[in-house]
Amino acid sequence: MSLPRRTTTVTRLTNETKVQISLSLDGGVLPPYEACEHFPETSTEGILPDPNAAHATQFTATQQITINTGIGFLDHLLHALAKHSGWSLAVRCKGDLIIDDHHTTEDTFLALGTAFTRALGARLSLVRFARGDAPLDEALSWAVIDISSRPYSVINLGLKREKVGALSTEMIPHGLESFAQAAGVTLHVGCVYGDNDHHRAESAIKAVAVAIREACRRRVAGEVGGGGEVGSTKGVL
Repeated sequence: MSLPRRTTTVTRLTNETKVQISLSLDGGVLPPYEACEHFPETSTEGILPDPNAAHATQFTATQQITINTGIGFLDHLLHALAKHSGWSLAVRCKGDLIIDDHHTTEDTFLALGTAFTRALGARLSLVRFARGDAPLDEALSWAVIDISSRPYSVINLGLKREKVGALSTEMIPHGLESFAQAAGVTLHVGCVYGDNDHHRAESAIKAVAVAIREACRRRVAGEVGGGGEVGSTKGVL
């Protein structure tokens, strides 16, 4: 028996940023964004490819991905995260980039974490713990996640440049910390080595994606931990 897809939409509005997320943890067609006065072009027919985010848009038979935060390298990282997590994901953001990239990055990851936990729903029959490793040329990173409802993160990427493109490197670990906080997960990420900060950051994001994909996998009835069981000695997550 096929399991229902885990989908949601989120709108996060602050004085600094307006963020909308449409997410399916299991790929497929995305639900339309919520109606929002800050994005009057909202389509009621579903998510359409964003012509302003062509570098971070990929529609296939199994995934719909379109990202436009206003920060190119952030779009690139979110695209990689969605692709290798097996998600369908649409993100659009109007942020105060006239100031800097902080609020846009932080609020986008907070909105994504909120969408993640909403789409996940009751944390039943999940693999829960998972590790991901990902190389990118000379760089190698690992990530370990626990779908625990206990937000905590330790992120060590060893980035040395001030920026990659228009994204401050300090915002990459902070974005992952913000995601873990809003998603209710424990997340540890490390870059083992690498000479190029673009490669270090992207390999880390891909490692996170690999870990997320496995941790969110639902065990089926008859499999140990399946059939609606809670993967915890406490009996609750």
